[in-house]
Amino acid sequence: MSAKKQPAPTGDFDAQVDSARKRLEAALSEETGFDDLAALQALAPILAEKISSRRLAFTLGDDDDDETQIIVLHVPTDEELGFIFAEDGEYVFESNLEAYFDDFVDDDPERFVERLYETLRADLPKYEVENKG
Repeated sequence: MSAKKQPAPTGDFDAQVDSARKRLEAALSEETGFDDLAALQALAPILAEKISSRRLAFTLGDDDDDETQIIVLHVPTDEELGFIFAEDGEYVFESNLEAYFDDFVDDDPERFVERLYETLRADLPKYEVENKG
């Protein structure tokens, strides 16, 4: 029996890894550095465009650690569902309510917003049913 040949890699995976690696190296470089505030300011209009809702507000704020973040606010309850921050070339969503919303990281702003959209769309109904207040 002859062994089956593995299909040749398409290069997409390696190209994506190389691209992410370059962004991370640039973020860690003292010369170019990753500007967290500028990254969040660039992300804000994408959030507003892709996730337009009467239920949610995205506000730029500072926490006690001097880290700039975007707060994901549930308007009807005035509760912070989580926050978004940028660090080392990546966007991070961390939830205050782990029972409802999963944390995640992505290095691409468009893909990050798509993942946030899907997370909120899937998990917000349960949150709202259980927190009618």
